[in-house]
Amino acid sequence: MDFLVGRMNFFLNSIQYSLPSYATLNLFQVGEIFSVIVGGDEVTSGKPSPEIFLEAAKRLNREPSSCLVIEDSIPGVTAGKVAGMEVVAVSSVPKQTDLYTPVADEVINSLLDLQPEKWGLPPFPDWIEGTLPTEPWYIGGPVIKGFGRGSKVLGIPTANLSTEDHLSLLSEHPSGVYFGWAGLSTRGVYKMVMSVGWNPCFNNTEKTIEPWLLHEFNEDFYGEELRLLIVGYIRPEVNFSSLESLIAKIHEDRRIAEKALDLPLYSKHKDDPYLNSSLHNESNHA
Repeated sequence: MDFLVGRMNFFLNSIQYSLPSYATLNLFQVGEIFSVIVGGDEVTSGKPSPEIFLEAAKRLNREPSSCLVIEDSIPGVTAGKVAGMEVVAVSSVPKQTDLYTPVADEVINSLLDLQPEKWGLPPFPDWIEGTLPTEPWYIGGPVIKGFGRGSKVLGIPTANLSTEDHLSLLSEHPSGVYFGWAGLSTRGVYKMVMSVGWNPCFNNTEKTIEPWLLHEFNEDFYGEELRLLIVGYIRPEVNFSSLESLIAKIHEDRRIAEKALDLPLYSKHKDDPYLNSSLHNESNHA
């Protein structure tokens, strides 16, 4: 969360419905990030009471109406609105953003999608050519057959991976469109853009990984070892009114990824040994 430092006056609360104590917050060194900290042991009532937000505004010497609250719980969102503040809800329940919509001013999938400029605050400087650099993360496995929608319905062939062996890793990363490098054990390393999530256009019931290797292959490669090195984020997963608009957006994602991966910031990862090593000869890469 270093990219939030000094960028805005806002309150990021615990993902728990209860309020953490001041001592608990200090254990996580949040004092190095925020100008003001108000713990649950410093107010008489917890959320949905607005007391903690009003106290924070008082210590910041700001009017409540000039403050932006970022919350992930319904009681917290309610508390922020009762305090007279603008509220961005970060949905903590997959596929249930509608729970927040009636109360929050905006609902986002994760902090990756936060745009402070919408609220009159300075934009984050991290975005480059329509992409947000992330800490590299790694995932691999044999290519499996997916739902058959990529090639047949969308005209976009994806190289799907099983999610069963990567549930913990996937839980750490919000759904959305990412990009990076893909290594096939017998073919080489290629640019890649991929979706992670529930594909709202098709109403998936399970989170999926669907990478699109940006290269023309003459044949399928089911069963081959595929390694992915994800280096950046493009956009959240959203629903579309038509297949045509979905396809157009996917091709826009491709253009963004292809251009970004030529930047030194991203291109340096193409030589990562993980992309060329055998899945059977190496344990999971952290």
